[in-house]
Amino acid sequence: MSSEERATHWGLWLHAVRPLPELASLAADAEAMGAAAILVADEGTDRDLHVTLAALAHRTRHVALVAAVSNPHSRHPVASAAAFASLAELAPGRIVAGFGAGGSRVFRPMGLHPPRPFSALVDTIDVVEDLLAGKVVDHDGAVLTRGAAIPWTPGPLPIAVAGRGPRVEHLAATRADWVLMAGKSRVRVGDLVDRLRAGGIAARGRPPVIAWNPVAAWTESMVDEVRAHLAYMTVDLPTHEKAELGVDDDLVARLRDLVTAVGPDAAAALVPQTVVDRYAVTGRRADVVADLGSLRARVQPELFVFDAGDYTATFTEDVRAIALGAGAVDGPLTP
Repeated sequence: MSSEERATHWGLWLHAVRPLPELASLAADAEAMGAAAILVADEGTDRDLHVTLAALAHRTRHVALVAAVSNPHSRHPVASAAAFASLAELAPGRIVAGFGAGGSRVFRPMGLHPPRPFSALVDTIDVVEDLLAGKVVDHDGAVLTRGAAIPWTPGPLPIAVAGRGPRVEHLAATRADWVLMAGKSRVRVGDLVDRLRAGGIAARGRPPVIAWNPVAAWTESMVDEVRAHLAYMTVDLPTHEKAELGVDDDLVARLRDLVTAVGPDAAAALVPQTVVDRYAVTGRRADVVADLGSLRARVQPELFVFDAGDYTATFTEDVRAIALGAGAVDGPLTP
């Protein structure tokens, strides 16, 4: 790595689908192996995001703990701000409050159909930042608050943003300390990251931390899991990307019906190979390492994040080996 290159660290992206003691042990193992961050998804029907992060905070000492990500609808932004302030008391300097507009996976079980998801995301960031700064907040818009305050807040926290589409990407560039990326087109990710960094420098004088999950899979079972994950994503793809990849309305309807009635595993076989090739890094282990190395050199993310796979220390060791083979490094992120 030349002196001009950014160091890329590595981390895990967890779904809270295992008992909390197991997730906490996995986080502790990952930290001991050199992970820089643990991201935890907020899907609504998994174990609670904030309780999970609290469990991880008790078992770790220096790894960053990132909400990946909350939305403005299944949990009110005032409640989210109070929860993140509470977590900051447990793990000072390690909590990242992550937000996104939300998607079908989290909204469908709750029967939610937000009319203004992007506006609500912007309002949420405004409200949360003001509350964490100790302000009394009255807000009218897609999010409503009246006299909200958190007088005991430990102070501002880093804000992460995740999502798709040009408006969310612009918001992430100009407002976020971290940008969480998953399901990004391999052919466009370099240009996207350049825009995110330029936007951050223009708006705030510094680029955001880029945490990128390249959706890597190097075994047959992992590729099957990637296809299941992409079943959700294919439904939510922007219209122009669906057209490029040959995803028509009939396929979207069939995918949505299968995901809803049976689950994503049943829909995985319908995901076109064009989608897999565009949005994932799959193949033999050596080929995956080589592809990730090329992408790392081109994109230079501050963080490579990998899905936790089978949620074992053995798998985490494999993730570390893949990451280091692609040019990532151990240890905590540095400012």
